[in-house]
Amino acid sequence: MSTDDDSSAPILMYARKRYCPDVERARAVLKEYGLPWTGFDVESDAEALPRMHAPTGRKNVPTLLIGSTVLVEPSGDEIDTALKSAGFLQRAR
Repeated sequence: MSTDDDSSAPILMYARKRYCPDVERARAVLKEYGLPWTGFDVESDAEALPRMHAPTGRKNVPTLLIGSTVLVEPSGDEIDTALKSAGFLQRAR
């Protein structure tokens, strides 16, 4: 099951609950592959924004950590590439 509340998921997504087309695209890609992720709302979680900012120096959402890859406002193709590189698509349905 895909969810942004799976604390055991090795994919991290820093996002917000308010509508954002880039966030919706990232969530849709992960759901399409049936991959769980751990989600952090940077607007309601005071600790999430500094954690997101640390590896990128940026405050844009979504920021995804997939394996050793950090993506900021990625396209669907960039997410696919990172998932393949990290070996997640082998586990997808």
